[in-house]
Amino acid sequence: MKIMTCNAAAGTAFSMLPPFGPDPAPTLLLFAMAGADTLSTEPYCRVGRLLHEQGWNVVSLDLPCHGDDRAVGEPEELAGWVARIARGADIVAAFQARVNDVVEHLVALGIADPGRIAAAGTSRGGFMALHAAVGNPHIRAVAAFAPVTDLLALHEFAGQEENPLLPELNLMQAVETLAARATWLIIGNADERVDTARVVAFAHSLSITSQQRNPAGEVTLCVLPVPGHCSLAEWHNEAAEWLLTKLGQ
Repeated sequence: MKIMTCNAAAGTAFSMLPPFGPDPAPTLLLFAMAGADTLSTEPYCRVGRLLHEQGWNVVSLDLPCHGDDRAVGEPEELAGWVARIARGADIVAAFQARVNDVVEHLVALGIADPGRIAAAGTSRGGFMALHAAVGNPHIRAVAAFAPVTDLLALHEFAGQEENPLLPELNLMQAVETLAARATWLIIGNADERVDTARVVAFAHSLSITSQQRNPAGEVTLCVLPVPGHCSLAEWHNEAAEWLLTKLGQ
């Protein structure tokens, strides 16, 4: 399938599956790696491809230090995250700003329905999908596959335990905002890469906060007996069905 390379009004580059038009449609922001790779690589693209078949727009951006977001001479991918955070750069705030630029652009063009926008992602992409929802009230639902919830769970961040930025980026700090959204999380029961226990604790805190303060919110957590760190095709099937029930066609 063709993947479009686009630029938002403020210059943010993004990738997109062809929109259907002419009316605004539900829109999925999908994150895993570089934007075009996310939309073309199984299993990461699967939930997006399934929803695109149902008339959704599907959009992706390069994660920090992936694709064209990597600066010359900068380490790539998670090593780049470590380097940026070590020098005090808030990679989440910068990513949220780029997401917001793209969302505003698609809404202004009449491509995205502002009341039916969702985010989804795998692992570090799930981390950014959840943070994207924190930074944009148009994002009403989030599906995350084996998501990072605390960067300190990743071995790449060993030695940065005293970095004051890392507690601020922990998704535990975002439960008040996320409690107003519908959230669907899935992970294996022995995921040592992102730490199943941290994901369960995050989901529990989010659920309690939602029940107490935002009854319109919803939290679903699936912990399954599968080995290691993974994002299975059937998980994407389930996420697509869930997102359709939340935001429709």
